[in-house]
Amino acid sequence: MNTFGERLRYARELRGLSQKQLADACGLSQSAISSYERGSRKSTQKLLVIARKLEVDLYWLDGGTGHMRPAGQSRLAMGESWPFPSIPPEHIMALSENDRLAVEKTLRALIDSLLPRLPGMPK
Repeated sequence: MNTFGERLRYARELRGLSQKQLADACGLSQSAISSYERGSRKSTQKLLVIARKLEVDLYWLDGGTGHMRPAGQSRLAMGESWPFPSIPPEHIMALSENDRLAVEKTLRALIDSLLPRLPGMPK
């Protein structure tokens, strides 16, 4: 994710929002959000509002610096705690779709191999 538009789209999709939903929440038009994501529109006076609605760090959204999540934020979009403290969720999401699928398959195989050995789990 090298551009503001790529980060904006990624964060919006991670939160499960359409362009229209984000635009409405920020007082913008859907076409403005689309323009930002395509890179045909560069700056916005609503950057802080957008960052807050997406629950992302302002500096990460604008320039790609720092962590995606604001300091102290430990919840995902679904309200669940991220179970892997040494792997930030944005690192997983920065992978290509094929690489994420490979990670998912590998993790699924590892979990499947461990579950029968865990106490109280069906065999």
